Amino acid sequence: MARVGLAGLSMRMVATQAQIPLGALSYYFHDKSDLVAQAFQQLSDREIERVVQTAERLQPTMSAERLADLVADMIIDGFATPRGAIVTRYELVTEASRDERLRPMFEAWYAAMVPALSRLFRDLGSHHPELDSRTIMAVMAGLEIDNVYRPLGPVDKRRIRATLRHAFHALTALHETS
Repeated sequence: MARVGLAGLSMRMVATQAQIPLGALSYYFHDKSDLVAQAFQQLSDREIERVVQTAERLQPTMSAERLADLVADMIIDGFATPRGAIVTRYELVTEASRDERLRPMFEAWYAAMVPALSRLFRDLGSHHPELDSRTIMAVMAGLEIDNVYRPLGPVDKRRIRATLRHAFHALTALHETS
């Protein structure tokens, strides 16, 4: 899906990639939309697991730089593991705007990340932990969109890390003065 997009995806192509007869594919999937929904569910589950694992590592005793680096590592890893997953995730976002069945999968990602980041900011003394959480999520999404169209190079990785460090420093500084 990451290689050809949803428009280019066909049951025949999937069967060929999987090296199974086309008829065997229909045993598992009713049609292309069923295949897409199940593929996105699998991707969503994997992404949520990555997000939760990262969120569990974020502790209020960590420096803003360390917090940012953990989130940056998650974003950078998302470009490589598995290859094309981030492109597929953004295909999901686009398709979810047209297909209501896919929306819960995308919303589940937010539902996993927002409470974890909100907990962190609450523990840091934030008066608006959910807003701080959504601010970081918006920065993360922006960094992904800015880089989704090409492979990440060393400069891109440094820029992602620097941007997140700046955002975390700014937000944690707000809470130190309040």
